[in-house]
Amino acid sequence: MTQRSTDGPTRGRGRPARLSREQIIEAAVNLVYQDPAVPLTIKRVAEAADSAQMALYRYFPDRDDLLHAVADRVMADMSFNLPNGATWQAKLREWMLLGLDHLRPYPQLLPYIASTRQPAWLPSFVLLTDVLRPLELSDEDLALAISLIGTTIVGQATLAAKRRPVAEMVPALREALRSAPEEERVRIAPVVEALPAAFARLYDLVIDTTVDAIEGLAGRSGEHGEGDRTRRPGSRATTEVPLAPIFSNTGLAD
Repeated sequence: MTQRSTDGPTRGRGRPARLSREQIIEAAVNLVYQDPAVPLTIKRVAEAADSAQMALYRYFPDRDDLLHAVADRVMADMSFNLPNGATWQAKLREWMLLGLDHLRPYPQLLPYIASTRQPAWLPSFVLLTDVLRPLELSDEDLALAISLIGTTIVGQATLAAKRRPVAEMVPALREALRSAPEEERVRIAPVVEALPAAFARLYDLVIDTTVDAIEGLAGRSGEHGEGDRTRRPGSRATTEVPLAPIFSNTGLAD
C-alpha cells in the first residue's frame, strides 16, 4: 500500500490558516493512518492542520461528523488497477484482497464505513459492475452480489481489527484446556494448535466462498462467460453451489 503523505497545510508567517474542508479531511486521514490506535479528535486534527479548533467546526459540527467524512474519503479512495484480460473471478479475488489491505490501517473508521451516509462506495460499485458483467446477472442479483462483496470486505476488516492476536489467543486456550476433561483436551488441543494456520487461510476461503455464491446466483452451468474456476492451493473443490447459509439472515443469527 502506498504510504500516505504526512505533509499538512502550511501558512505564511503572521497569517491565519485558511483551510478548506478537503484539507481538513486529508489531515485527518493522515493522522488516523499514522496512528490507528489513537482516537481521532477535533483537537488532534486542528493541531495537525496548524489551525484553531473553531476553524474545523465551521465544516464539521462534531467529531462524529468529521469521522464520517474521513471514512467516506477512505472509501472513495478505494480504487485499484485490476489485471487486464483476467477472468472475472481473478479480478474479484484481487479486488477483495486489495480491499481488505486498504481498510486494515483504519480500524477506528470501520463503524463509520459500515454506516456511511454518503455514496462513497460509488467508484467501487461501478468497478464491480464491470467486473461482474460477464455473468449477465439481473439488476437485482447484481445489486445483491455487490452488496455481498462490500459487506464481506468490511466485515473481515472489522474482524481483523477486533480479534485478539493469535499469538495471545492460542496460549490462553491452552491454559483454559488444562482444566478440561482429558478426553476433551486430547480432542481439542490439535485444533487449537491449528488456529494460526487457519486464520492465515481464512480470507482465502471467504473469497472462494463469495465467488461460489455469486456463481450460484448466476446459475452457472458453463454458459455464462469464460470464467476460470481454479482455486488457491488447499481451497475447496469446485462445485456448483447456491447461496451459502452463512450469507443468510438465519446463518447470521446462529
